[in-house]
Amino acid sequence: MPDAEAAHSPDDSRAIQLTPLSLDRLAEIRAFLAATLTDMGLAGTVDAFVLAVDEVCANLVQHAEVGAFPGPTRVIVRRSGLDAIIVVEDRGRPFDPSDAPAPDLDSDWEDRRIGGLGWFLVRQMVDELLYDSTTDTDGPLNRLTLIKRGAAAGAPTPS
Repeated sequence: MPDAEAAHSPDDSRAIQLTPLSLDRLAEIRAFLAATLTDMGLAGTVDAFVLAVDEVCANLVQHAEVGAFPGPTRVIVRRSGLDAIIVVEDRGRPFDPSDAPAPDLDSDWEDRRIGGLGWFLVRQMVDELLYDSTTDTDGPLNRLTLIKRGAAAGAPTPS
């Protein structure tokens, strides 16, 4: 029986492009992620990635001013060996999630500062979170990369 890595091309990559990104399009992203990750043999990552990307996109819509510059938001799913990689690109105001303060989970919810909890959850769902922002003739291009290492290890074995 071939192992999960041999069953899939290491450069397997798929993308969905959303113009404009809005909260009502999150169901479309969820369905795309679930189907793509499962098809790539990465079913063990579906729940974590759907939750993480859902939170990322909700933050983009609510806080990062997606649409301030022309251009779509793209969600790219890529497989590299046993790793699952998701890249979210947008042309909103640059926002580095590593600058978002971690929430004080020991305090009462009423006393917590607004913000930071979503990115805290995203960081819990993935093994690595990378952010890069560049500027070209079309304005800023933000790229957030979410990586789940050895993702296929948790995937069900096909019969």
